[in-house]
Amino acid sequence: MSEEFKAVLSWEGEQEEVKILANTLKVDDPESFILESIIIDDETAKLKVTVISKSPSSLRSTVDDILTCLMAANSTLSSIKFSDQE
Repeated sequence: MSEEFKAVLSWEGEQEEVKILANTLKVDDPESFILESIIIDDETAKLKVTVISKSPSSLRSTVDDILTCLMAANSTLSSIKFSDQE
């Protein structure tokens, strides 16, 4: 039986932000992770990404890709919010 390696990433924020971040990840490599959006209340949601891999190096590579994608999307969201406030 082969060993599996697992990492769970989660982020909590406004529902619209979670939706945008989830959609950003859907265009990546969806076979390499499980994506869940969980509504907490009327305004808040949680994004949960579970990565399962057959090797630690593959797990790290996938997690790095996901974090890079999320950071870019979050940076764009922050820029849009800042522009709206001006």
